[in-house]
Amino acid sequence: MSPDPDRPATALGDRLRELRAGPFRSGSELARHLGWQQSKVSRIEHGRQLPTRSDLDRWARAAGADDEARAALHDLLDRAHVSTVSNAAAGRRPGGLESLQDDLRDLERASTLVAEYQPHLVPGLAQTPAYTRAWLTQAARPGLAGHVDVEGIVAARSARQAILHEPGRRVVLAMGEGALRSVHGPAEVQRRQLGYLQVIADLPAVELLVEPFTAATATLRGFQLLDDRVLLEDADGTRHLTDPDVVTRFRGTLDAVRERAVTGEAVITLLGDVMESLPGR
Repeated sequence: MSPDPDRPATALGDRLRELRAGPFRSGSELARHLGWQQSKVSRIEHGRQLPTRSDLDRWARAAGADDEARAALHDLLDRAHVSTVSNAAAGRRPGGLESLQDDLRDLERASTLVAEYQPHLVPGLAQTPAYTRAWLTQAARPGLAGHVDVEGIVAARSARQAILHEPGRRVVLAMGEGALRSVHGPAEVQRRQLGYLQVIADLPAVELLVEPFTAATATLRGFQLLDDRVLLEDADGTRHLTDPDVVTRFRGTLDAVRERAVTGEAVITLLGDVMESLPGR
């Protein structure tokens, strides 16, 4: 498949090649000048690898780029670190919106750190099928009505939970106390969901965190962190962010949530207290 010229990574590689072609006859010459492998220059120029910001500055200096050109290169790099998977586009794919769960499962399986924080919702990897079903079909989400296979998403999300029992990775499931107290569907659905959280809290690979109402909120929006990738979901789709500086900031946010959260026996107690407070006992 030929490179897509509209991809920011391809556009960045094309521009770097143009700059390099002035003082250096080949990528090999630039590689020798910078002390790099020639394959690294080739991958960058063809949009198959993104340079670091330091790499970008060294390339620009070697090519004699002025401040305006360097700023434009950094703008292209910013764009290349963001990709968006729109729900509309996913809906046109074979498998529809449900296929997004399969994509996410593949990313999670390839990661050694799988973390998610949600202020008002139980993270997907910790949801029971009944909870997922109630959330997808509630009146507050009318835009989904008739456009998704709810049972397909429920099944795919449940299948993702296999990684909770697999060795070799760390899974951090963090949520605000509001996620425990926001009832989706009948109270019994929420009660069973909270009971399931008590079960997975004891799994060796899982770190379950709940940010109590009494703590200052570390962040107002949910996010997923998969090694060197951040996922931000909204009503229109999901943005994938891979800028190392951005990933580092979200790792810091996760640490801030951890500092404020209850965990271990304290979270088991909190879950039990919320279960007791639900109606219908």
